[in-house]
Amino acid sequence: MGPRQLAVVTGYCVYEKKKNREIKNPKQIKLKNGRPAIKGICASCGKAIFRIGKLK
Repeated sequence: MGPRQLAVVTGYCVYEKKKNREIKNPKQIKLKNGRPAIKGICASCGKAIFRIGKLK
């Protein structure tokens, strides 16, 4: 067996207005309405980035 590869989590960076930016240190959170979301730091600009959905 080979080493496990982690999937790269991407999202929309509001600061740069660009899609598919890598999320560093992704953390699974839950919104007030119960939906899952991912919160982290944009790999290119260092600002906060957010995505609705689960970590895979």
